[in-house]
Amino acid sequence: MLKKSQRQERRGAQLLGGTVNAGSGNGWVRKNDVRTPDYSIEYKVTSKGSYSLKEKELITAEKQALVDGREMLFGTQMSGGRNWITMSEETFLALHTLAHPEMDAEEILPW
Repeated sequence: MLKKSQRQERRGAQLLGGTVNAGSGNGWVRKNDVRTPDYSIEYKVTSKGSYSLKEKELITAEKQALVDGREMLFGTQMSGGRNWITMSEETFLALHTLAHPEMDAEEILPW
């Protein structure tokens, strides 16, 4: 029987058209859990109703993604079973611009 974390990784890989990086937690080649053509994704699962996401975790996952030539995503699943994806603002804005090419940068970032 698969652990919750393994199920989460396999589900993420299947949804995003990627592969699970076997031994990502103890290997040295591919450190994040899932690799797609565009993204490197680190997943965390907890049976609690909250997860304390630390900047160090995000920076580490981002560095691993950049070494692999990919954008970083950070997936979290908590007690309710719903999955959440965290990404940098730069990644979000790039995706938003692709989804809304009619908008210019001033409309997206008015400040």
